[in-house]
Amino acid sequence: MDELFESISHLAPEEALAQITKVLERLLADLDKDARERFLMNLIDQSESDKVSSLVHL
Repeated sequence: MDELFESISHLAPEEALAQITKVLERLLADLDKDARERFLMNLIDQSESDKVSSLVHL
């Protein structure tokens, strides 16, 4: 993971997300439906917890 982060860390956030999106499209295409759903649900769960933790800092 550090190698991936290092390779995109010099990019602007928008460009980094565009590159990550391309990689994710290819990886998700290779997964079955259940694995894709688990990945997406984990991603959603993580983003929701970030919102809650940011509220704590208010």
